Amino acid sequence: MPLPGFPADNPRRTLASLNLSARKSLGQNFLHDKNIIGKIVALARSFSPPYLEIGPGLGALTRPLAETGAPVVAVEVDRGLAAYLRDEFSGGAVEIVEADFLSFPGEEWKKRFPHGGTAVGNLPYSISSLAILRLIELREFFPKAVLMLQKEMVERLCAPPGCKDYGILSVYLSVLSETNKEFSIQRGSFYPSPDVDSAVITIRFFGDFPDDLLRSLQTVVRAGFARRRKMLRNAPVPFMPGGAKQWCEMLWSEGIDPSARAEEVPPASWLALARRRLLPASL
Repeated sequence: MPLPGFPADNPRRTLASLNLSARKSLGQNFLHDKNIIGKIVALARSFSPPYLEIGPGLGALTRPLAETGAPVVAVEVDRGLAAYLRDEFSGGAVEIVEADFLSFPGEEWKKRFPHGGTAVGNLPYSISSLAILRLIELREFFPKAVLMLQKEMVERLCAPPGCKDYGILSVYLSVLSETNKEFSIQRGSFYPSPDVDSAVITIRFFGDFPDDLLRSLQTVVRAGFARRRKMLRNAPVPFMPGGAKQWCEMLWSEGIDPSARAEEVPPASWLALARRRLLPASL
């Protein structure tokens, strides 16, 4: 739990004292529910430190994560909040990086997490998809993650085949990881209160997954979902030398009917397509 009286308990008052306000453009909604904070931190602590915190805000999660002496690197894009956090956590095991997580170089994360770590964060809806894609790229450094997102996004990430929410990210996470919805969070747990509820997921990326296979997976999945309501035979496949004919043959070879739609194809079949595409005969 946060230390008694920690300013993050009252985000409105803390922001006012700093002459700051929640920035809608950054999707800032500050978590202040102590029970929820404790549950998220408990999940994070069940994984291995050190921790990368994405968007620490006022430090509601940062402080309890660091209380045991575990190193925490918190990346914050808001200059005013970054300055506040540097002052609040000076002299401790918390490093504040003022940067955009989406564009911060992977080489820098490798320096800070040479043996890997766990990502933790409250992700604004506007960057949720991009942040998940970035974590997939950085899975070698952050094989585990505890993330708070809008409930709608969590439903998309965990959606099974045949569901309207099933899509590109659902496939990626099913193939690359074990992803679980842990619990929901009511909108009143935040200041300012958002218009929707949130949820927490945990992600455990599997071991070695070759980069060339990942790129192939991304290629076939994006093609399949490019025209979501149309049959797979109509997918744009400029990457196939033999065009639509070769694409349909590849689909049949993996037991996929070209008249099916992308949302009907299970993750294992997408992975099989990605592997098939890498075979010499498919190049």
